[in-house]
Amino acid sequence: MNQNPNQLDRRRFSQISFATMLSTGVAPAMIGRASAVEPTRKLGLAVVGLGGYATSSIAPEVSSCQHVRLAGVVTGDAEKGKLWAQRHGFKEDAIYDYDTIDKIAGDDRIDFVHIALPNSMHAEFAIRAAKAGKHVMVEKPMAISSKECEQIIAAAKQAGVLLGVNYRLHWEPHHVRAIDKLSGGAVGNLTNGNYEFSWGYARALMGKNKDRIKKWLLNPTMAGGGALFDTGVYPIQAACYLTGREPVAVRGLPTTFHHDLFPDGVEETMSYELLFDDGFQALCRASYSQSFHQCTTLGPKGSVEIVPGDSRGSVFGQSGGGNPSPKRLLVNRKEVVLEQTLQQADLLDAFAQAIIRGDKTFKTPGEMGLRDIRIVEKIYESAASGGVRVNL
Repeated sequence: MNQNPNQLDRRRFSQISFATMLSTGVAPAMIGRASAVEPTRKLGLAVVGLGGYATSSIAPEVSSCQHVRLAGVVTGDAEKGKLWAQRHGFKEDAIYDYDTIDKIAGDDRIDFVHIALPNSMHAEFAIRAAKAGKHVMVEKPMAISSKECEQIIAAAKQAGVLLGVNYRLHWEPHHVRAIDKLSGGAVGNLTNGNYEFSWGYARALMGKNKDRIKKWLLNPTMAGGGALFDTGVYPIQAACYLTGREPVAVRGLPTTFHHDLFPDGVEETMSYELLFDDGFQALCRASYSQSFHQCTTLGPKGSVEIVPGDSRGSVFGQSGGGNPSPKRLLVNRKEVVLEQTLQQADLLDAFAQAIIRGDKTFKTPGEMGLRDIRIVEKIYESAASGGVRVNL
């Protein structure tokens, strides 16, 4: 497994201000163009795709970054691009569309991009951005197939740019401290884990605001699959970084309750098992049927559990609207009080610092995204065969 995220300092959040402390100890590293970056200036970010995540989570947190500024956008909606330019203070000539993204190669105001498009578009635009000489942060899931992940990795290496996947929880204090506690023996030898990220997509599709709910998740070609491809990567991630290990086999059991809402190829629920070579077992679920998060790791001495901090918080959920998503950490049922943070800002600052240093790899690199998609593919393989064990 990659280095312990606790080797990085964290962004401190208060009601008055945000102060970012620089991370240290990230793995040594990459980059052709990065070595020429001036360490004292903020790096220019172009957001590719201006949907809900970009609007609610990325844009509101850039202003809290110490090393990043919003420098441009790539969008299919010119009017939305102009609105972003007015709101975030960049020039309209830094608005690109999906046909002209390659022209960012000549735009020195843009140092890196954040791909925030539907899953099926990640590979194309990550590769085009890399070929344009821009460093690339891509949303999870990295792509809709392991082949596409490999193509992104190859393009970034060929272009000499840094590649990262938005696994923001590697900087989130509650998840970071949970890793510390578990690796320090708080519960003894790890035996089992229960990890779930489910949200009420089905209810939203039937609610009064159903016409405003994103529909591309219902298209298996665009989404890659169903709930597993949407939020199922989070339990996979948790099982790996909380144990410091990777599974050797999987089982998958899909089910769909609302057949009128979810077409073939888009499972409403995927329950899946991750099996590790030392006997550790992770029971996981991703579902559109209900809103429920769980992140519990067990051993003979007790448990380490991350739970929502309040009605706005969630175990795996991102910060939004410039506000943290509150979480709580319970170690053997005793709370460890930690700071609530802006996850997207922490991620972007860490990525910018890696670029400035000239790192050749990132804490959450493309190879990690590839690993997770390979696990997802094996879960689907198991599901297609009735839930049989499939080795990785």
